[in-house]
Amino acid sequence: MLPMHPQPQPGEILSSWMVRLAFANGFMLHTFYDKLLGYHAPIWNRDTDRDPSIALLTLLAQHTGHAVAELQTLTLLPYQGRLFDTPINGHWSWIRPVGVYHRKRKRPGMQFCPLCLAQSPTSYYRLPWRLALYVVCEHHQCVMEECCPACHAPIAFHRHGIGRGKTVDDEALRFCCHCHFNLTSMNPVFATWPDPPSWERLRRIIAAIEQGYWECGPLTPPCSLPFFIGLRTLVSVLSGRNGRQLRQRLGDTLGVEIPWNSPGQHDEFEYQSPATRLILLLAVAWLLEDWPSRFLSLCTRAHFTRSRLAERVDQLPFWLASVADTHLDRRRYLPNPAETLSAGQYLLAHGQKVIPRALVNILGLTADCMELVWKQWHESDKAM
Repeated sequence: MLPMHPQPQPGEILSSWMVRLAFANGFMLHTFYDKLLGYHAPIWNRDTDRDPSIALLTLLAQHTGHAVAELQTLTLLPYQGRLFDTPINGHWSWIRPVGVYHRKRKRPGMQFCPLCLAQSPTSYYRLPWRLALYVVCEHHQCVMEECCPACHAPIAFHRHGIGRGKTVDDEALRFCCHCHFNLTSMNPVFATWPDPPSWERLRRIIAAIEQGYWECGPLTPPCSLPFFIGLRTLVSVLSGRNGRQLRQRLGDTLGVEIPWNSPGQHDEFEYQSPATRLILLLAVAWLLEDWPSRFLSLCTRAHFTRSRLAERVDQLPFWLASVADTHLDRRRYLPNPAETLSAGQYLLAHGQKVIPRALVNILGLTADCMELVWKQWHESDKAM
């Protein structure tokens, strides 16, 4: 057992605790893990919070008295099955990428609240701060930060213990690892939004991450994963090229500008800034009010159809797919050959001529379908 093994703080993420563990014992990170604990595999050139090594967790468990299962709760793994199902090409929905490059971090995947860092007796980073859904601090209601305001570098607190000339400091996590700016000295930013109920609904959505469920309507039992899959679809549509009219109508209604992805930009929601993600989530929270009435009303004004919602609507969760199939399907109904044959036989049986106009009339179709039904009739008539 290590002489000093500080307990993980409430909601702390694994990498934060690992850094504090080394510093509490008076060692730099490489010396602590490689020389003292004897773990020679790479640690900081991978996203340890997202994909932790079982060997590393086992070693930490042996030296701190924590069970491996307990340490796994400090990682992003428990969100699988609640926020996302199976990662696609290394992309995890709702999880912010850190852009691992050797032991550096190229992307601002770790967010932070300056007030939380300042007010806690022990500065540490929280697990929910890696979530793209987490756009405002649940305690202080300020917009999350993602970079050092002085040098604009992503948060990489593990680099306090890497490299020559580095020192061990119990309060190192309060500072930028690149320019040593005091992150707790930042002035918090508080956003405005014209619809107060949207704020409350967004807070409930964020709370649903930990609760594990969300009410998806009368025809669907309380669920987590299906809800967040549908929510991710709405966010993507609203900020993408298919949602231009929807975005404009919603912006005009609320008197705000809804951000969207310009050509050449990375279009994944998880890559956007906290301010951008906040507006998009508040806009979707507004759409969810009185579901699906408000959403359908906006879709009608924006001429938004089923095909613009998703390429494969059948792969969407029921609470969203059922609305799209029932109310947004603008596809023209086309008869199959058997129906056209039956219509022609009915006309003949009643002494009427089989002509294109008569076929579309008896089938209840418009004139633009005449060419199709006439072709179907000729082909079926030849086959008889």
